[in-house]
Amino acid sequence: GMCSTLNFTEISKILIEPNIWVYIASIFIFIGLGVKSAIFPLHTWLPDAHSAAPSPISAMLSGVVIETGVYAICRIGFSVLSYVKWLEVIAILSILTMFIGNLTPLLQTDIKRLLAYSSIAHIGYMLAGISTGTILGLTGTFMHIFNHATMKGLAFLCSGVILYRLGTRDMREMMGIGRKMPITSTTLFISLFALAGMPPLNGFISELTIILASIEANMIWLGIFMVINIIISVAYYLRILKVFLQPITLKNIEEVREAPIIMLIPLVSLAILIILFGIWPDGLMNYARNAAYELLRGVL
Repeated sequence: GMCSTLNFTEISKILIEPNIWVYIASIFIFIGLGVKSAIFPLHTWLPDAHSAAPSPISAMLSGVVIETGVYAICRIGFSVLSYVKWLEVIAILSILTMFIGNLTPLLQTDIKRLLAYSSIAHIGYMLAGISTGTILGLTGTFMHIFNHATMKGLAFLCSGVILYRLGTRDMREMMGIGRKMPITSTTLFISLFALAGMPPLNGFISELTIILASIEANMIWLGIFMVINIIISVAYYLRILKVFLQPITLKNIEEVREAPIIMLIPLVSLAILIILFGIWPDGLMNYARNAAYELLRGVL
């Protein structure tokens, strides 16, 4: 090809001036990574894939796979294509992605499909941090990549445990399930509160960092859109809580028992991690800040 190498450092030294072929290549690269990360308008595969997959696979897809696309955008964008004006596009896509991801779940009755759309919204939050182009913004994004893996991984595992006991993903058939599965429900609530950015859970600090980064970068409008979306997300998270805590009216719920201990161990473990990284975020923040600094060192 043009550079005769795939090494990021060597490519960045060669591509020092704008070139029409670089712009064309950049478009195709970002389209590919946009599909992988489920960025609007390339997100349509994710709800179907995540809701149909076995719950452990859904947890991996949402907690690991789509975030690798976000990481690749950071590496390629800042290391190789730093002179291409792509951050403005990412900012717009972040807003559209978070709105699609947060408005659509308001109409969902399938709990796994609801959580899948929520993952799209959180990809939007991560993109918001990237679009600031600052160390603080990337710190928030890197923190949220890790935090989202724990939060959404736990949420999908909880939905899988409920599916195992109840045999359905339809929330209309889960009225009062929280009264029969208290441990599973409590860990699910912890993950939902964390996803909604409630302190002192880990989602709060990473989402707050991204909002502060947008203010620092004079992109207050971006922070405002993110706050609006977080508020919208609270509506469908509370809807799940309402369903789980309602009085039991369905006969199939009466026969449900708590999950086996072997299923509860990973749920409780992830819930503990969510709490610990919310109360003591300094270690994770330092790692994320160092990674952001190294990535932007040759750009800023």
